[in-house]
Order: sequence, then C-alpha cells, then structure tokens
Amino acid sequence: MCVNSKELHNYRLLNRFARKNSVVILGSTYAQEMPVGELKQIFGILSDIYNRSLSELSVFEAKEIAEEIITELMPKKIVLQLGETDLDNGSDVDAVISEISSIISKIKKMDKSTEIILVSLNNLNDKLMEADFNTKLEKTASKTNCTFVDISSASGDDPSRINAFRILRYFLSDDLTLQII
Repeated sequence: MCVNSKELHNYRLLNRFARKNSVVILGSTYAQEMPVGELKQIFGILSDIYNRSLSELSVFEAKEIAEEIITELMPKKIVLQLGETDLDNGSDVDAVISEISSIISKIKKMDKSTEIILVSLNNLNDKLMEADFNTKLEKTASKTNCTFVDISSASGDDPSRINAFRILRYFLSDDLTLQII
C-alpha cells in the first residue's frame, strides 16, 4: 500500500502549471483510472479539473498528499474518494472513516474556503462492508459540513467510469450551466 513515487513525482511536476482555484480529485485506484479529461469534454464541463488520484492509495497515506494539494493548487473544491484500498486489504471501516475525518479537519484548518466533496465507494467485493462504509461516510459528511455524493448505483465494473462521472458532474463543476447528455 505504498504510494507510487513515480506517479506522485509526475503530479508534483504538473502542479507547477496547474491553475489555482480549480477542482481536484484525490482518490485511489478507481478514481485514478477515471478518464477525467475526456469525460469532462463529453459532459461539457468548463471547469479546470485535476485528477491527483494514485493507484492503491491508502487513506492512511492520503493526508500528506491532501496537504500538498491544498498548498500547491489552492483548489476551490476537493473531491475525496478514499478507503477502497484499505477496506479491500482488511482495514476496519471505523478506522478508515476516522482517518477520513482527520483529513477533512486538516483541509479545513489549511483553507476554510475549500469545498470538500466525499464520494461513496462502489467497487468493493464485500457489498455489506461497502454499504456500512457508505452510510458512515454520509454521516461524516453531514457532521463535518461536507457534501456527500453517492455513486454506489454506478457499476464498479464500468471501465470508463461514465456512470460514476455522470453522477459526479454536478459536483465537479463550478460552471453555471452544464450540457445535459
């Protein structure tokens, strides 16, 4: 569950050229595999969206990366989809939720104006665990004044993540209008 240093290095280089006040996605493998640039075009989203997700990212490694994103990119919104790696590897749901709460606190401490969006999981093998996690994540979002987005109805088997993106698009945009497809 160690962060891929090459992926992280590439993101650090790209961050030098990224626009501030944008939308940033931070997640693990599911989010990392989402072709954000192409889906953004398909759905007519004009906002700058940077996917800084890392394959096999553990929630327990994500806080430092989130801090770096806030410092370097100063995003208007940060979309978090974390926990899949940890839960698939046997971590306790409550421990993962606790760490997500800690990440939220850190982000809010660094920049109170950043909107935080928590995204449910939809690709765990254990569907009971997934449902328990998503319920607790939604409660965490409510307690921490974050937005919760439930993509659990989007099949985790959708290789291009179109259905998940279709749900997320309203939360990824700071545009006044969206093209509806």
